Amino acid sequence: MKEYECLRHSQEKRNDYYALKKYKLVSCRMGKNFNTMIGAIFCYLFNDKLFLSKHKHLNEDYWASKACGNKLLFKNIHHISYKFNIKGLRLFHEDWKHFIIIRNPIERFLSGFTHLCIVTMNQISSLRSCYYCGGNMECVIKNLYETLKNYSYNGTQTIFHIKHHFFPQTWLCHYDKHKKDYIKISYESMNKEKFYLQLLNLLRSRNVPEEKLKYIEWELNHSKSFHSTNGTTVLEKQREILFNNPYLLKLLSIIYYDDFIEFGYKFPIENI
Repeated sequence: MKEYECLRHSQEKRNDYYALKKYKLVSCRMGKNFNTMIGAIFCYLFNDKLFLSKHKHLNEDYWASKACGNKLLFKNIHHISYKFNIKGLRLFHEDWKHFIIIRNPIERFLSGFTHLCIVTMNQISSLRSCYYCGGNMECVIKNLYETLKNYSYNGTQTIFHIKHHFFPQTWLCHYDKHKKDYIKISYESMNKEKFYLQLLNLLRSRNVPEEKLKYIEWELNHSKSFHSTNGTTVLEKQREILFNNPYLLKLLSIIYYDDFIEFGYKFPIENI
């Protein structure tokens, strides 16, 4: 694949964070990494009465029906520290728990592609996010490579949905600057019990009451995010298309090379 080379590492400047002062928790949002459910959990912990007056279940809280609106959403770490009058970023990182949800890059791409480029492919935002490719995976991946290349070398900007759902995870959340402070929890769609246990243990370490943890645990095990594609027939069809195409697997391995190396995920193909 002489026309494709590994991309120069870059960092997206705009990132969104959920912050919960009561339990001193911060989580950076990355598309297709459980971020809708994290927002719902934070809202429930912020004000359970408000949340339950609007929703019965965590998965009912998504972008169009957020019980807390944008109260818990912040533009960057400095915005959070200013809002809560925290003196010094070092103290902020030491006193609060900062975490990110990470995911196998191939699984994350498949989830984003299936959601945006297949299920909602005719919506205006999805048309742009999927390069008007009409559900063609090769078309999307090739265009994504060019977007990332232009962003990395020239600083050429692109739309939010492409950054949020398709940029490498190591390019988001000011990862280079804050990675030593991030607790990394791996979202594994094939081993959700392990993921849920890690998440619940983190909440427990911040002294979240057991009755609230029990509600969250039940919800995690009995419902899924409004935007979730995991386990659906349409996702499995896209997975089959991808894994029967070594060319596309190799190109995705090049695109997400930094993520595979940094987070220790196994490449889907040899000889990158």
